Amino acid sequence: MRDTRFIILLLVVTVFLYFFGRGTMALTDPDETFYAQSAKEMLNAGEWVTPLIFGEPQFEKPAFYYWLVMASYMVFGVNEFAARFPSALFGIAGVIGVYFLGRLLFSRRCGLLSGLVLATCVQYIVLARGCVTDMVLSVFILYCLLFFLAGWMTGRGPYFLVSAVMAALAVLTKGPIGLFIPGVVILLYMLFSGQWRNLRNIPVGWCILVFLAVSLPWYIAISRAHGAAFIDDFFLFRNITRFLEPEHECSASPFFYVPVFIMGFFPWSLFLPLGAWNIYRGKGDGPGLKGWKMFLLVWFLAVFVFFSVSRTKLVTYILPLYPVAAVLVGRFWEKFIYGEDVKGVLARHMNISYAVFSMTSIFGLVGVFFLVRFKYPQALTGAVVAETVFAAGLALSLLFFIFNRKRAAFFSIVLSVVLLCVPLVRYVLPVIEEFETTKALSLTFRELSAPGEPLGGETDSRRGIAFYSGRTEVVDIHPYPALKGFISRKERVWGIVQHKHYEQLKGEVGNAVSEPVSRSGDNVLITNKPLAEREK
Repeated sequence: MRDTRFIILLLVVTVFLYFFGRGTMALTDPDETFYAQSAKEMLNAGEWVTPLIFGEPQFEKPAFYYWLVMASYMVFGVNEFAARFPSALFGIAGVIGVYFLGRLLFSRRCGLLSGLVLATCVQYIVLARGCVTDMVLSVFILYCLLFFLAGWMTGRGPYFLVSAVMAALAVLTKGPIGLFIPGVVILLYMLFSGQWRNLRNIPVGWCILVFLAVSLPWYIAISRAHGAAFIDDFFLFRNITRFLEPEHECSASPFFYVPVFIMGFFPWSLFLPLGAWNIYRGKGDGPGLKGWKMFLLVWFLAVFVFFSVSRTKLVTYILPLYPVAAVLVGRFWEKFIYGEDVKGVLARHMNISYAVFSMTSIFGLVGVFFLVRFKYPQALTGAVVAETVFAAGLALSLLFFIFNRKRAAFFSIVLSVVLLCVPLVRYVLPVIEEFETTKALSLTFRELSAPGEPLGGETDSRRGIAFYSGRTEVVDIHPYPALKGFISRKERVWGIVQHKHYEQLKGEVGNAVSEPVSRSGDNVLITNKPLAEREK
């Protein structure tokens, strides 16, 4: 019965966080629109094997995530809500999975607190509300390791088979990394814990058969359809080359993920260092470093080190370590709230963590204020309202913490994040949308253009232009010489470009390009002929 109550609470929190105002903001460029447009084109073409973009095959990711979005389109229609629905659904599933992970290793209360920690950290919320593959991959890895751990602790073979299915679905979502990460965690755990003899409890042969039965058919189908083109692009370039060579120079530092984790796992990241130390050094937490503690440690470090070593880094890549971080922080709070602290060590650790958390929150609020003021000044009023709501919740939490109302202090932080969602969605995101999407300009193009008139867009915005304009063919007019050549065509053409590039073009070609037909954020819709000259 307690499981039911705790799961209902987690569902209430996550459904609100991940679905409130979900369909009100346009898909952002370039990532969300890439997956949304690919799924849209596949659905329109009736294509379930080959991912498409701009009418051509693309091998960025395997097909499973596109299948999820396509299925969502079939239920809800082709829109923003449908495009983001799979990530929200999997975000909820991830929180429930962490509940059962905390319950398996510690207690139901730890599961609840761990689930709330994961549900309310910044990056998890963002990805649960976005149309990207990282949430789905992370949840499959979580369940793969959860079912493996359940099988390892109970000796029951069916758990291992479910774990193999989860690994296969992870491979269908994002490629070999879906097997590599949980495989490395499991192998390193066995190596460092010295429990190789327990391998006899795993039905290895059946696990391999199940994994291949789920994952292999699509890879065979896509390889037969495209042969070396798929193998070279997907396996050699997307996986090996990107690991060895940086896609973005700014992320080449091996310490890239340290600030990423601190900000992405906020507001709980500041509780992790001493919380993890207290758990690993303390007593009364079950098996030591040859048991589940080693498993959690290897899980965290394997993900963090692998992606830190990789030359290509994106802020979303380390999401698979968030579940284990949530369990460690959840256990830290559970011991603080409900446990006995005879020597006061845990209380000192929590006092230090909470003090650092409070100071960091203050500096963070100030930093966000100036960031919004500089980059999105139109959203400043909404940002102030959002920060006020969050600051009030943190002040309430601090008050409870000072007066030793431990449980209330924790839940006040959770409540602060939940309430913060309202002003963000109502007042901040609608303003930011103008600068991060091309929806308004694409819809204006649809209204004003004649059938067949060419449309161009700069590289990062082409996918969004295609999604909202309904055009599969969108000419890439970046870099600048491509824009200049495109606009010099004799027929009427349309372009959606950054305003600074328009000004450069206007200065060179003069009346050969129109005044902006429309402007949204930093982008403008332009054409090479005045609208009055349109042929009747």
